[in-house]
Amino acid sequence: MKHLLLILLPAALLGCAGPPPVEEKTTAAAGDTVCERSEVTGTRFTGMRCRTAAQREQDKRNVGDLEEVSRRGAAVTKPGGS
Repeated sequence: MKHLLLILLPAALLGCAGPPPVEEKTTAAAGDTVCERSEVTGTRFTGMRCRTAAQREQDKRNVGDLEEVSRRGAAVTKPGGS
């Protein structure tokens, strides 16, 4: 009986794993707006996120700032002083 459980448990866990999220990029009519459709992790729902070129550049700057803080090892504090 134990051997049967040891064989079925991994098969059951692997059977529950879904496919990786799929991303789809489309360009909207506005010209510099790009929309991305991706699956939300843990659900079968998809989400659509549209960003302008300026918003994408701001996102890149934000990521660069976070990487710099991470490299320096600076502690991130909560707003409000603690």
